[in-house]
Amino acid sequence: MNEEKSYIKVLLYIMLATLFILILSLWIGFSENITLVKISMLIFGSIFLFILISVLTIIILSKKLFQNNNLSNIQAKILYYSISFFYPLLIFTAKVTKVDKNKIRLMYTNINNLLIKTKNIKIKKENLLILLPHCIQNSKCQFKITNDINNCRKCGKCDVDEILRLKEKYDINVVVATGGTLARKWIMDVKPKAIVAVACERDLSSGISDMKGLPVLGVLNDRPNGPCIDTRVSIDKLEEAIKFFIGE
Repeated sequence: MNEEKSYIKVLLYIMLATLFILILSLWIGFSENITLVKISMLIFGSIFLFILISVLTIIILSKKLFQNNNLSNIQAKILYYSISFFYPLLIFTAKVTKVDKNKIRLMYTNINNLLIKTKNIKIKKENLLILLPHCIQNSKCQFKITNDINNCRKCGKCDVDEILRLKEKYDINVVVATGGTLARKWIMDVKPKAIVAVACERDLSSGISDMKGLPVLGVLNDRPNGPCIDTRVSIDKLEEAIKFFIGE
């Protein structure tokens, strides 16, 4: 998987940079006779030692998760909080090293999904929210669904008609958001106990990061016409995520 290789590569870049700074700070700390400088460098080195150990832990636990999806509760929590804490550093490192940031964002979403699926989360249908981007609708359609997805006329020119079929089949909440502000408003109004979100890599990763404490399964959209216009989604993957939460 290209995303996994890019993710591990970025983590290794961070490890190498951290190791270099750690060795340099310890060398300066032990070679200086000035006590204040020595203490400062040792503290600085301790911080980078923590980063080094944390990144190594992320790599080990991520590999284990990818291989057999079998982490203990403690390991899952360590991986979740560690990768959430270091996620901005991962994105920054990807930018500096010219690694595709979307691959890192997708891996963040994939790891989140795998960690969610290690838990036995079962909720009532009315407590599940399906959150869709507005670009899922055909851009030429005059019947806008942002305020009410039931405005869809089911013409079949986009995936909304199939999503409505899932809505009717499972009797679940499905809403459309034009951005993060409206998405948060929908969440406040519906007050779900779990979310299935459809979006691009950037919006999925940022949304999952914002929803701490609320289980979110991310489903990546397809963009045959480019970003933010006439996007598609795998109905099978969407239904699989729905069935995971409601236990059907």
